[in-house]
Amino acid sequence: MSRLPILMYHAICKNPSESKGLTLSYDKLEAQFKYLVSKGYTSLHFRDIQRFKNTDEFPKKPIIITFDDVYVNQYEFAYPLLKKYNLKACFYAPLAHVGGFDSWNQGSEPLMSVSQLKALDPEVVELGLHSFEHRPYDSLSIESIQDDFKKCQDFISKHELNVCNVLAYPYGKFPRKEPLESLFFKELSTQKVAYGLRIGNRLNRLPFKNNYELNRLDIKGEEPLFKFKLKLKLGKLSLF
Repeated sequence: MSRLPILMYHAICKNPSESKGLTLSYDKLEAQFKYLVSKGYTSLHFRDIQRFKNTDEFPKKPIIITFDDVYVNQYEFAYPLLKKYNLKACFYAPLAHVGGFDSWNQGSEPLMSVSQLKALDPEVVELGLHSFEHRPYDSLSIESIQDDFKKCQDFISKHELNVCNVLAYPYGKFPRKEPLESLFFKELSTQKVAYGLRIGNRLNRLPFKNNYELNRLDIKGEEPLFKFKLKLKLGKLSLF
C-alpha cells in the first residue's frame, strides 16, 4: 500500500437536477459511499493517522473523506449516510460564518450552527479548520494569517469545540512563492497544524513528502460514477 486518496466534497442536494459543480446529489453521494464500502476501503480521520507510528499501520485500502464549509445540507444528507455506511469523515468549518451563510459564494446556503457542530458524533465526524473568514491565504500577509488563526482559536475556546489540528486551505490556495511559502509553512508549524490540505487532484503517496501540501480529489456533481471510480485509481482526469 502506497497511496491515500482524500476526497473533497462541498454542498449536498436532494434534487438530482441540481447536482453540478461543487454540489452533489444525495443519490450520487450514496452510490459513491456504497462503492467505497463494497470495495473494502477503510475511512480514516486525521487523528487516526497521527497515531500511526509508520505507514505499515495503515489499512490495506485507506481513504479520507472531507467536506468543506459545514453546510446545513451536509448535516441533513451527508451525516446520516456516513452513519448508515459506517464511514468516517472530516468537516472543515470557516468559523466566522458558523450559524450564518456562505457569503463568499452567493450567500444563499446556510451553515451549521455551533449546536449542530457539537451534535455531530466525533466517532463519525472529525472537525477541522477552514480558516476564520474563508479568505484565500495566498492573498493575505503573514500578519493577517496570524490574526486569522487567533480568531479561530478564540472561537474554538469560547464555544468549547473539539477541533482537530488539520487545516483545509480555502479554495485550496496558499502562498507559492518564496519567501512567503516558507513563512506560511513556518506559521503552520508554530500553530501546531499537523496537516494542510490543498486540492491538487492527485493521490497522496505514503509516507507524505510534505504534510502541508496534501492533495484532495474534488468530487463534481455532474460526474457519473465511473469517473468517481477512475479518480480513486488515477487522480486527475485531464484525459477524460
